[in-house]
Amino acid sequence: MPLISNDLKAPLVAELDIISVNKQLESYINDDIESTFSDKIQDMVKIEQDQTKTTMLEDYSLKLNTTKKEYDKRFSNIVQNLEAKQREITLEISEVYRNLSESKSTFNTEITDLLSVFEHRQESLKLAMMSEYLSKLQQSQDANNVKINDFASAQKSQFAELSRELKEEFKKSSTNLQTKMQELEEWKTNLMKTFKDTFVPMYKDCSYMTGEKNKPSGVYTIYPDEMNGEKAYCDMATDGGGWTVLQRRIDRTTSFDRNWKDYKEGFGNKYLNFLTSKDKYELRVDLTDTNNKQTYALFQTFIVGDENSKYKLTIGDYSGTAGNYMAHNNGREFSTKDNDNDATSTHCAVRYGAWWHGACSNSWLNGKDNKNYYWAGYKYNTTKMMFRKKM
Repeated sequence: MPLISNDLKAPLVAELDIISVNKQLESYINDDIESTFSDKIQDMVKIEQDQTKTTMLEDYSLKLNTTKKEYDKRFSNIVQNLEAKQREITLEISEVYRNLSESKSTFNTEITDLLSVFEHRQESLKLAMMSEYLSKLQQSQDANNVKINDFASAQKSQFAELSRELKEEFKKSSTNLQTKMQELEEWKTNLMKTFKDTFVPMYKDCSYMTGEKNKPSGVYTIYPDEMNGEKAYCDMATDGGGWTVLQRRIDRTTSFDRNWKDYKEGFGNKYLNFLTSKDKYELRVDLTDTNNKQTYALFQTFIVGDENSKYKLTIGDYSGTAGNYMAHNNGREFSTKDNDNDATSTHCAVRYGAWWHGACSNSWLNGKDNKNYYWAGYKYNTTKMMFRKKM
């Protein structure tokens, strides 16, 4: 390659382009070197690189083997140290467990001893407290016994004095009562004598009039309770007289369709109970039929209970000509239209009048229709019920 180029078309006398010359020179040298030494250099470099690699690998392998041996040795030492430490720790743990077990046993023993001492002291304290309590209780009981004995003695004395005073008062009261009773009896005797001499006698019922001869039948004032007077008709002719009439129907003008109070008051169930519950009475029923035929029924047992029993009827011992048709009424309670006590759901008193109904009855003489009075299937124009004390 020429050292001087005429690419610039410069004249030969122009200044040389130094930079261009240098570049061209460098390119020439490089090309020449590359062409001359390139292959050799590359071979040398490769050989050197291979030797270097081999040397480095051998050195690395040597170092690696040395390092592994040292590592294995160190690891073995570490493992041995760890195993030794583990054995030491195991021994220490065993020692700790042994000491702990011994401490626990010692603790349990101490606790047991302490509890035993505590229980012993507690028992001693209980016994001491109980002894003290019993001592105080005995003292209190002794004091109370003294007080009770003193109180009992005082009460006994007071009771004896009170008893003596009561006996004296009772004796005085008894004496005064006897005196008053004697005075009352004398007053009653004098009063009855005065009534007998001055006023009409006080009869409990018509049977008390039988002692008087020729006593006519009629309305009289009687005193069933010896205090209150009630008007009643006395039959002094039938079968020896002395009959107190409690029901009579002759002209159909009087209504017997009454309520409970009407049958109780007047000479009604109240006084029937008062008399028949204290003495023995008999009942007679006289009947006259539509052909004017007369029959009767006599019951020698006749008792009317009190209002609490609903004026229950007790009747029996029949004789006569009318038939024993009130046997069905024995033990029955009295019923009215406003007080139903019969033995059936049918209100018998509303249909057939007030009576000692069962279910309902074989006879009823207080019928409300005022037409016919019923006795065992027969109808009657007149009826009369009356009772008398049995002598």
